[in-house]
Amino acid sequence: MFAAPAYAIVINFDALAVVDANQHSQGKSYTEKGFNFASSSTIYNFAIWGTLHDNFFGSTALWNGDGTGVNGVTTLTKVGGGAFDLLSIDLAELNLAGGGAAFVNFVATFSGGGTTSQNITLDGVRTTNNLSSFQTLNFTGFNDVVSVSWLQVGPYHQFDNVSVNAVPLPAALPLFAGGLGLLGLLGWRRKRAAVATA
Repeated sequence: MFAAPAYAIVINFDALAVVDANQHSQGKSYTEKGFNFASSSTIYNFAIWGTLHDNFFGSTALWNGDGTGVNGVTTLTKVGGGAFDLLSIDLAELNLAGGGAAFVNFVATFSGGGTTSQNITLDGVRTTNNLSSFQTLNFTGFNDVVSVSWLQVGPYHQFDNVSVNAVPLPAALPLFAGGLGLLGLLGWRRKRAAVATA
């Protein structure tokens, strides 16, 4: 009867910030705020740019692939499993020298089975150094999912401000109902004790 509400989380990678002009490898897995990003690449790691690097746009962002950055699949999951809603993500293209905008296909797997996908084409507008600024991309129908994956292809991209709703575990319902039952039992015992002393 009663369900705990979902709560919004924004994963912003700010804890990774480094004040320099270098690229920093983050390994093939990164966890923040109860969510994990994993790379399927056998060669390249996740990476971030130092805050003084030309590719830094005012907020620390993750990208899949030090080196060329191409052909690494990123998979987002909840730590320990469980369902979540993917609401939005910020993406910025990293290499527009070859022309054309980045195309990204997001594929989500539902908790009950089955998948859905959403194709996103970035605007391809160059700012400086063959880069584009961040665009916020909103998702439709990415609710009650257990994973979301997307492929890094050229012109590759960095991602930031991943907004998710953490769907409560079903176990929360029995605990809540059990608490209500305990309160009812205590009230019944008090009433019985009051009648007995009257």
